[in-house]
Amino acid sequence: MSRWRAIFLFFLIGLCLLAFRAYPLPPPTGVTVSIFDVGQGDASMIVTRSGKTILIDGGPDLSLLDHLGAAMPFFRKTISLLILTHPEFDHIAAFPEVLRRYDVEKVLLTGVDHNLGQYDALLAELKRQNIPLLTPDKTKDVDIGDGLLLDVLWPSFPSQTTTAMNNTSIVLRLLMENFPCILFTGDIEERAEQAVLHSGADLRATVLKVPHHGSKTSSSTGFLLAVRPSLAVISAGRDNRYGHPHPEVVDRYFNLGIPLRETFRDGSVSLDFFVKKGEKRCAFVVH
Repeated sequence: MSRWRAIFLFFLIGLCLLAFRAYPLPPPTGVTVSIFDVGQGDASMIVTRSGKTILIDGGPDLSLLDHLGAAMPFFRKTISLLILTHPEFDHIAAFPEVLRRYDVEKVLLTGVDHNLGQYDALLAELKRQNIPLLTPDKTKDVDIGDGLLLDVLWPSFPSQTTTAMNNTSIVLRLLMENFPCILFTGDIEERAEQAVLHSGADLRATVLKVPHHGSKTSSSTGFLLAVRPSLAVISAGRDNRYGHPHPEVVDRYFNLGIPLRETFRDGSVSLDFFVKKGEKRCAFVVH
């Protein structure tokens, strides 16, 4: 072996070691959920133990792309499922560009009409790439493999037009071996929370992604008692003009003994979930 070939080989091995150090694989027996700090908006990612990636919402700007670049190995360009909880600007902004940069296999959205430039751009890109579209169906769980299901709880009857856009948000639970790990709630407000409660749906989850950035119109006491989370995570921007999270809502979580993580204070929140079969529950580690 020539001297230069040996140097190149050692250089290549070093790059591989750095790549594996920078991009650790998800835990072999669980699933990783990241709630990204994207400012005043929402963007979350699920990574299964085999490396499948699911995105839930696209944030208020293109900062999600930086999070994906840091969180996903450079050789992984496939997103198994992209979910838009509802077509509001703070949940959708990065999605058109995500579709251009990544191989997105399927998209789940409500189909509710909304006059929004980013939404029009998303629909145009979906049509151009001919990506299969799914709509929420409470009677059918979405099987994402590796023993994981997405249990769709809301909306019940998606409509084409609505004035209460927040309350059309897709609400779903991530189940691992049928144990509930995390409940994603989009921007639902108390009216939708009560409707989900009255539907008889099982809302229990170990972690709650707090509805509507911790607004005063969400996180009703009855809803929180039904979920009974061990942790709740609020995605909101620092010093945002909406006053999210509202102090009354923060106090409500405190009074119910539910610990809070807040992206504007704690940065992105990453959770490794695993099943504790002896205790018959989904447990987690925060990092």
